[in-house]
Amino acid sequence: MGPRRRTGRAGACVIVVACVSGACAGQRAEPVPVAALSSSPEAAAAFSSIREAWADPDLATPIERRAALARFLSRFPGDGRVPFARVVLALVAMGEGDHATADAQLALTANLPPGSTHDLWTVAAARRLRLHDDPAGALSLLRPLVGKNVDPTVRSVFEDELALAALAMHSDSEDYEAISYMDAWLRSTAEEDKAHALKRVTELVERLPKEVLVGSLQAMRARRTTLGYGVDIERILAARLVQIATTSDDAELARILLDTDPGVISSAGDAGTHLGELATSRRGLNVVQGRTVGLLLPTESPALRDESADVLRGVMWALGMPRGVRSSAPVAATDAGAGDAPAPCSALEPAPDLDEPSPEDGLRLVTRDDAGSADRTEVALDELVGDGAAFVVAGLDGRTAARALQWGEAHSVPVIVLVSPETASSPETASAKSAHGPARVDAGRRGFAFVLGEPRANVLEALGRGAPLLLGSRVAPVVDASEVASYAPEGETSSGFAFGPPVSCDVPAARAGEPRFPLAMWGADRTHAWLVSGSPDCAKDLVGELSGAHARGVVALTLEAADRPERAAGLRVISARAGVVPSVSSNDPRESEVRRFAGALGRAGWWTALGRDAAVLARTALAKLPVDSVSEAAAVAARRTAARDDLESVRARLWTTEAAGWSPDHTMRRTICAVDATSR
Repeated sequence: MGPRRRTGRAGACVIVVACVSGACAGQRAEPVPVAALSSSPEAAAAFSSIREAWADPDLATPIERRAALARFLSRFPGDGRVPFARVVLALVAMGEGDHATADAQLALTANLPPGSTHDLWTVAAARRLRLHDDPAGALSLLRPLVGKNVDPTVRSVFEDELALAALAMHSDSEDYEAISYMDAWLRSTAEEDKAHALKRVTELVERLPKEVLVGSLQAMRARRTTLGYGVDIERILAARLVQIATTSDDAELARILLDTDPGVISSAGDAGTHLGELATSRRGLNVVQGRTVGLLLPTESPALRDESADVLRGVMWALGMPRGVRSSAPVAATDAGAGDAPAPCSALEPAPDLDEPSPEDGLRLVTRDDAGSADRTEVALDELVGDGAAFVVAGLDGRTAARALQWGEAHSVPVIVLVSPETASSPETASAKSAHGPARVDAGRRGFAFVLGEPRANVLEALGRGAPLLLGSRVAPVVDASEVASYAPEGETSSGFAFGPPVSCDVPAARAGEPRFPLAMWGADRTHAWLVSGSPDCAKDLVGELSGAHARGVVALTLEAADRPERAAGLRVISARAGVVPSVSSNDPRESEVRRFAGALGRAGWWTALGRDAAVLARTALAKLPVDSVSEAAAVAARRTAARDDLESVRARLWTTEAAGWSPDHTMRRTICAVDATSR
């Protein structure tokens, strides 16, 4: 039964309506409750202010309530309201963590007669048990009060503690029980107290796990008549689930909400549009659609846009997209001096000839953009597998690569990343890894993780061996815009390189006709060594300006910047080399395809070669998968496991390495060497 409405606060006696002998037919008789009366008008007035502050937390702070209670107990030690004041003091003390005071006050009021003060004492004792990690004991004290007519002031704190004790059990059954208690609380609350009850229940619902909220809401809507839950608790649960779905981009939850109540979009306010977009997206769907490759690129990120475009060119070429791009490609003329290009750093492993892709292969490419934000990595990956991808190619930076690999393991989806997750662009990180050789992936732990890229430390070591001057000089790093933040502004030491302040490849000239790069600063600092990790165009611009200024020294190019730029006599340019990067010799069996690519899509740099190799590996493994689609969980898991197993065993001629397939730890073995970048 619901609570009685208050008939007055000041000086009113606390009356508890309970069944007594003969009052409720067919029920067990209970002791007659005893009313607590004030001994004087002064005591009644003092107690009235305490009671009002207790009923409305906004009227006084806990410190003010405690002080008022202490004054009341000191002024009126024999008043009939003293037991009630002591129990309230125990509750206030517990709220402040003063359990000694709470225990003392509860001990002084342990033998109260039946009535609202005794009920409040029971609530306080239950709270003490809950705070001492005994929620089961707390529930055993509180459950007998469920359904009793309790004074409205006591009822609010009772309902609150009842829900808290049930939630503290941390089990599904008690979580569902807590929802029932909160529903009863809302339905029995008087109108003038409704706002506070709604606010408090909303706060308590935030402690419930998503699964319990979903189960409860679905049951309420499916069996609305038989279960009899109130509309308030249903709205609170729905609002909380909308919040979870929209803040975590949980598309599956959004679909559940719309399936149970299509009108939730209009009632969700500003979040409704986002909820609808989530529900209609492919995110979170569990499906493998034939031979589909997923590609995650930060195409909207200004810092990585060029790299994304290069990777996409390589992927499209390897998959034969658009149709006819390979068969109709003109063969690029041999570069001047190509016959003098250095031989590969290591002999090529045997590999079967690669068949040309054809429409009969059933290859399909789906792409997503994470805008260069690691926080969007998982969302974009969810969308790719929702579109049916059996493989995912991702990771143009270390952070994204690490998150993509973790996601792949968690979802049992094969993921190929294009850079090493252990070596983001930071040279400091590279230094930490260099003493231990290449960063490796534990295949036992990361069965679905494949790392195609090369740790930066290995490249720096190769350049240092090729040009020892780099290890004894102050080196100016000239880096891609996406890397600037990973370098210390005043320089640092790593991998034997003493770096100066980084300079972005995108730095503009101060005035028209002047050099883009800080040649004067480098001259004043007597800088004679440079490391370029931006694009080949950046390397070409830097070498051109240094040559024009008659600078002397050595310019080292990483794989990303690898090229053979023209230079002045006093400047040595040394480039990292791997596979066909920066150039392919005329007797290399890969030379014909590289020239065909150049005739169709332009020169192939490091990022393009990585994209091509990732797609070749995925395409070759996909050839063994069926072309139909599956969405049943067991079938999807079997397809992805088969895709991973086929990827492990792929053998193909690759552009970025002499190896023809993966190492046992799912990394790509390659030999890095440094070569003098003579002019073409």
